[in-house]
Amino acid sequence: MVRVGRVALKKRNCGVILPARQIRSVAKFQPRKIQGRWRDGYALDLHTLSSTPIGYNEYGHMQFDTKRSELGELLYRLKYGADKAAIAEIVDALCEFTASWNPGAEMIVPVPPSSQRNVEPVIVIAEGFSRRLGIPLVDCVKRTRDGTTTQKRLRPR
Repeated sequence: MVRVGRVALKKRNCGVILPARQIRSVAKFQPRKIQGRWRDGYALDLHTLSSTPIGYNEYGHMQFDTKRSELGELLYRLKYGADKAAIAEIVDALCEFTASWNPGAEMIVPVPPSSQRNVEPVIVIAEGFSRRLGIPLVDCVKRTRDGTTTQKRLRPR
């Protein structure tokens, strides 16, 4: 099993992932190796580069000046703005990286989202990735409990 962000790829015994066409992502990204209970895994980039408090709004909520990576900005637009135009650029970046990494995947398994949205980023990205590479998308992971903390609410140990 290999992971790219929140999408797991089940590894083939042999084989090469070759996109139908050479893909060059418009968005720049800096892959980072991630450790876990899998053979190999990467995050394509950091989402947030910095976030500085700038004061409270009229409702008493702290506001931030947030700097995101290019890929982080695309994900933000998709996740919080339901901007479907960002999907193709994210999938391009994912395909570009996967072609260079070549994990030899035979299926794509998306991680279930922690909360419901009109546009589920993990699902729509996995679907686009699956279509682009011709690798089946397998919906075999289910949430087993409610009330799990979202990643953005987790604190570093």
